[in-house]
Amino acid sequence: MPEVRDDTATGIDSQPAQDGSGGRGSGATGNRRGPTLGPAWAWWGGGAALALLAGGIAIATVNTTVYSPEAQVEDYLAALTAGEGGTAVALAAGDGSAGSPAELAPGTATDLLQGEPLISGMAALGELTVSRGADTADGRSTKVLVGYTVDGEEHSTTFTVEKTGRDWLFFDRWRMAEVPVRSVHVAPANLPPEAASGPLTASVNSIQAPLVTEQEETPGRTFAVLPPMVVEASFESTYLQAEPARLVVDHTAGHDPDTEAGTTDLSADSLSLDLALQYTDAVSTEVNEQLDRFLAGCTEQKVLNPAGCPMGYDTVNRIPPESITWSMAGDPQASVHDLPAEGDDPTAVAPLEAEAILSLSEIDLVTGERRTVEHREPFTLEADLTVTPDAVRYMPNVP
Repeated sequence: MPEVRDDTATGIDSQPAQDGSGGRGSGATGNRRGPTLGPAWAWWGGGAALALLAGGIAIATVNTTVYSPEAQVEDYLAALTAGEGGTAVALAAGDGSAGSPAELAPGTATDLLQGEPLISGMAALGELTVSRGADTADGRSTKVLVGYTVDGEEHSTTFTVEKTGRDWLFFDRWRMAEVPVRSVHVAPANLPPEAASGPLTASVNSIQAPLVTEQEETPGRTFAVLPPMVVEASFESTYLQAEPARLVVDHTAGHDPDTEAGTTDLSADSLSLDLALQYTDAVSTEVNEQLDRFLAGCTEQKVLNPAGCPMGYDTVNRIPPESITWSMAGDPQASVHDLPAEGDDPTAVAPLEAEAILSLSEIDLVTGERRTVEHREPFTLEADLTVTPDAVRYMPNVP
């Protein structure tokens, strides 16, 4: 405590001396005054100043944490991470509703805006970092940058956060500028024509989504997505497959990340995630089983020219039918090409080079001589191939 100084003064006796001498009393009494109030008031003012200073620091701290523009974005990201799409949509709505699920194009699926698909898409972003960027000149809005890494590549999404006033005179009030929902079209890039009538169901962020149906003429499905988000799709069936493909939705719709210009035309911001279809190993197995059945149907015929087959034998001599035996040299195997890109020749089986062996007895019509003949006939067998997710058809091209 600060020291309080005491000031003491000597008093003058106003009564005459009792001994009549008229002199000053030898036992004069002094009057003591109280301590001065100056130092106490000084300390009260100092305490008030410290309280105001501390309050200013507290306000500044709260404004940079609870009431910061970053906090608005962090709440939005927390809602996405928890799969709470409704909360995220509300936070991203700003003061308008353009791009909300209610105003999406007809047929747009909202499966990725809620629950496990949303959680899955956010988990693929890994660790998120949130930092504040530059304020506008008038201080009414600022940029908030969200950074993350996907498959070793750095990405970022920039949000605009606007100041809307103050609470309790001191605390800034912020609101995210509108973040329209983006559209991602997932489709097979090279769907075989025979598979275009469906069905074909892909896995999109761990949910099953029909990409080809009998009702839809154009394959694919469009999903609504809030950035940032990873959309991952794959496809697996008996005969067709597509390895997982990823699309990082890292920019907000209607905004060029390098400029301040924007547009509300959501169709201009539609993104595409193409699935590159390929044949499974089961296609080659099935093709060769069908080839074996086809060739067996040829070799089982006890005629010189098996019907619908690539081989035959001509002679003027008489042939006892029971002597005719067809077989194949070795074990012919068809080679299936990779599924061609869209627009390429749909033929996907390499021409088969094989050799047929015919054993028979010939009887000379003039001399009646009988002799055993072995005829070897090389041939080339071309075929077309049609593949759907659950069916394969191998069609040899023969006269």
